[in-house]
Amino acid sequence: MVSMKKLDLSKTAYVAIDIQKGIMDSHQMSPYTNEEILSASNRLANLFKNTDSLIVLVNVDGTTFSYLHPSRIERSEETPMPKIYTEFSMNIAKDESAKNVIQITKHNPGAFFGTDLDLQLRRRGIDTIILSGVSTSNGVYATALDAFQYGYKLYIVEDATADRDTEIHNLFFKKLYPKLGTVIELSEVLELRIDD
Repeated sequence: MVSMKKLDLSKTAYVAIDIQKGIMDSHQMSPYTNEEILSASNRLANLFKNTDSLIVLVNVDGTTFSYLHPSRIERSEETPMPKIYTEFSMNIAKDESAKNVIQITKHNPGAFFGTDLDLQLRRRGIDTIILSGVSTSNGVYATALDAFQYGYKLYIVEDATADRDTEIHNLFFKKLYPKLGTVIELSEVLELRIDD
């Protein structure tokens, strides 16, 4: 079990990747269900709400994402992506009482490239990221890899992260994520003592 008791919240961000309606309502995740991932994400956000930490909700704009590799992705000019696709699924996205939440829209797999995420974190003196979301092998991994390369201390919450393929999820958590940061469980994060 990893000790997170000494975590400095003023230097910590919880980053939730792609917990948005267009993904959560149309793709079944595993090994955890969409409902389990959403519940875990909401619990993490509630834990950090209105503390010295920062909560970062990241979504992907599917319309611009399709231009990343136009030869590989078929897109229809006649059917634009509905706006609801990018709408956040987490409760805290609409919680006006939450004062420590920012939203980042990405146009690539990772949340750093092409956004101001790194700038937002560094301006606040953040050096530690607690990361979760979907999918294990795409958005979460690309963000984790960039966070590692930028020098952030990284915790990836295994049971608050999922993929469309259980085998791939397990492979990433067994072989790849331990090279980038510390793999933890939701229960370990929830044990943190949050002092107001």
